Amino acid sequence: MTTQIALEYIPRRMKELGYDSNYHIRFRHIVLKQDGCIEINAQNQLYILVEDVDQVNILSDFGVYDLTQNTDTNEQFYEHQGIIFIGNYSAQTQHLKFIQVIPSHPLCQKT
Repeated sequence: MTTQIALEYIPRRMKELGYDSNYHIRFRHIVLKQDGCIEINAQNQLYILVEDVDQVNILSDFGVYDLTQNTDTNEQFYEHQGIIFIGNYSAQTQHLKFIQVIPSHPLCQKT
């Protein structure tokens, strides 16, 4: 997925989830050292991967993204939510670019 496609996709996806335009987006550039791994707590957020990256495994409640030949999945997921585990198989530092979508709730209005 590209940044442009993600930015077109996000409004439709958030409307589908019932948030309409009540959300914020942040661009996230995650740097993983060689053989490193991180855990991201994104329970009520979406992380959308906007560039393909080799030698990396992303596992979340939504699915798996892993371009290595050792994976048992037949579909790659670019949208992730919940606890996200990201691991770097490479002996080199890897850069991952995400768009983070953070739903917000409108303030209650008195009638």
